Amino acid sequence: MIIAIILLSAALIAQTLYMLIYRNQIKDIGNQLSFISEHQSFKFIHMHMRNKEMYQLVQSCNHLLRSQRELNQKFIQKNEEVNTTIVSLSHDIRTPLTSLGGYLQLAERAEDCEEKSSYIHLALTRMKQITSLVDELFYYTKLQNRQYALELEALDVIDMLHKRLFSVIDEFSRLGKEPDMYLPESPVYIFGNAKALERVFENILSNYFLHGNGNLCIRYEDKLGEATLHFTNQVGENHNIEGDKVFTRFYKVDPSRTLHSTGLGLSIVQSLMEKMNGNAKVQVDGNLFCLSATFKKNGGAEHEHSTGTTSYTGHRRR
Repeated sequence: MIIAIILLSAALIAQTLYMLIYRNQIKDIGNQLSFISEHQSFKFIHMHMRNKEMYQLVQSCNHLLRSQRELNQKFIQKNEEVNTTIVSLSHDIRTPLTSLGGYLQLAERAEDCEEKSSYIHLALTRMKQITSLVDELFYYTKLQNRQYALELEALDVIDMLHKRLFSVIDEFSRLGKEPDMYLPESPVYIFGNAKALERVFENILSNYFLHGNGNLCIRYEDKLGEATLHFTNQVGENHNIEGDKVFTRFYKVDPSRTLHSTGLGLSIVQSLMEKMNGNAKVQVDGNLFCLSATFKKNGGAEHEHSTGTTSYTGHRRR
């Protein structure tokens, strides 16, 4: 009987001690959480007890802390992007607006009709730059809406590329350059949207005219279920291109922003490619810049229009 009482007393004392340690551990966890919250600390919760339930509680707390810090980091990054966007927009709009006001004042003071006409022409040029920036910004914003979808159909991507190249043949002639093309002679049908595809080619070519050196090389690559067009050209030695930022909105190779570019062209290319279930990637090797646009092929349409095996031609557009 006495032994039983002693054992029971020992058990009660052990249980009481365990509960006190348990309570102190919970209190310590609460203190650690308060410290982390008050001081914006990056510490995690630590425990002294080796208890399964307590361990699960600490792990859950640390998981919540980790998730919250990741969200805070993303918020800070987004906030920085917004600030950068505001600065970029302010600069890109203010500069042509200032010039516009100056040219209009000069036109107002000019007595010679030819001189007045010249200033008005320059003012109109600045107005077009502002309009282009606003249009690009509106289009880019629209593409970021997940609800905005494109109606896709079977399109001959090679034919549409040829048509776009033909529309800018004067620009190539002005620069004294011709594109080197390695394209199939037979049609290549992809899932796409005609207007979106035209915009993709327009922006890629505009990027080349702004920043490219030497001839533009356009090469077709056929993969299983995919069609890829590689646009490769050299860039100036003073152009330090960061490949991982090319598709970032308002990214410009020219840090002084002297070139009349919105910095949204390739961002729009990437967004449109994604809307057409494709993708756009960039590779930079020294002064060699390559943009690859990959489309989903429409096998049914290609089989229907195919007249033989696909052959390739390597030539310059005349």
